[in-house]
Amino acid sequence: MNTRRRLIAAALASPLVLAGCKVRTINYFPGSTAHVRFVNLMLGSTAVDIVEGDNVVFGAIGFEGGTAYADFENTRRTFAMRFTGQSTELGSIEIALAGEQSYTLVAFGTTDQPELLSASDVTTSSSGHVQLRLINVALGSPAYDLYITTPDVVFDNNLSPNFIGIQAGSATTSLRFEQGTYRLRATPNGSSSVAFDSGPVDFTVSSSADIVFYTLGSQALPAAMILDVDGALRRVLVPNTISAVRLVNAAYQSGTIVGRFEGAVFTADVAYPGVTGYGFQSAGLHTVSVEAAATPGAALATLQYDFPPSHDTSLVAVGGAGAVQILALPDDNRLAPPGAMRLRFVNASSDNAAYDAYLGDTKLVSALPARTASPYFTQPEGNYTVTFRDPGTGATVLTVSDLDLGEGRVTTLYLTGIVGNLNFQRSTER
Repeated sequence: MNTRRRLIAAALASPLVLAGCKVRTINYFPGSTAHVRFVNLMLGSTAVDIVEGDNVVFGAIGFEGGTAYADFENTRRTFAMRFTGQSTELGSIEIALAGEQSYTLVAFGTTDQPELLSASDVTTSSSGHVQLRLINVALGSPAYDLYITTPDVVFDNNLSPNFIGIQAGSATTSLRFEQGTYRLRATPNGSSSVAFDSGPVDFTVSSSADIVFYTLGSQALPAAMILDVDGALRRVLVPNTISAVRLVNAAYQSGTIVGRFEGAVFTADVAYPGVTGYGFQSAGLHTVSVEAAATPGAALATLQYDFPPSHDTSLVAVGGAGAVQILALPDDNRLAPPGAMRLRFVNASSDNAAYDAYLGDTKLVSALPARTASPYFTQPEGNYTVTFRDPGTGATVLTVSDLDLGEGRVTTLYLTGIVGNLNFQRSTER
């Protein structure tokens, strides 16, 4: 049985043809051209245009979409980015295009913090070999070490990375490998904790390829795409086999709890109210459970959940004695823009009361129901007082003073307990 991991193919979008023509004469000598393609990996974007002068050279490219190479004269050119249908420029990049050179232009970051990167592609490869390099545009994530091995190689401290400490917004040179099937694994620089694992990936055509890391909102787990420079001309998503999971203890009568992932303990001794850091688990459909540390083996609640690759999830244990349940909340830990922070509220109280949530004197949430989460709010960074109030009477039920919500941080505040005995817990990324 063929157990190779299937890649999810993405359809190529054709670039718009540049306007203009030349009159050829008997003395005409064609100039050498440069070749440019575009990929949109800007989180939160719908469709993006790339404009050069007055011409839309790549039009309406959606998130994770891209184009084939288009030819440009080998001169210095400025490419600008804007949302399709809008005239506001999001950013631009100037490139001195060289003749017969290929370039990959990447939009990345977020709609609040758009970025552009240009990387020169290696277009030569020898028979029986492939040229591979890493482009890291996972803005806000750590620098990564990338290991390229055959699929059966065990990951341990004896392995050495092929690319070391590659920061967001940068690209490596290319390394040559024999054609074959490989496994891509990445760790934060200097760490042994695998944050990306591709499973088997075929590089069976003599070609050069860009391995591109980008973010889907996780604070630690990159997503990946392969862009062939020549040869098979693939542009495919490479799913990560890893998801990030944390446990929040909001079960106010259960004491210290233990979390299990497919029966194995993934986090132990979480006091009430408490929240853990993220741990890396297998993506896909899995069963999780929580139990009281005082009565091991007796599940208080179970949940079957499809953990998405390259995403973060908070599992919130909530409810009173005999009525505990697990909530699975998708987390969005994308980087906050400069000078700002991002804040979310979760009503993890164990009765059915709803609450208003205020940041300073500003009401951000009205009557947030029990066991639900608010959207994320982007606000100026600073120290704040947060209050939760009864939506009917306006009475303050809990005050959190001098809360440090610094630049770039992503914070979730969990309201726990019951009416008359409320508490809170917080989680902060970055």
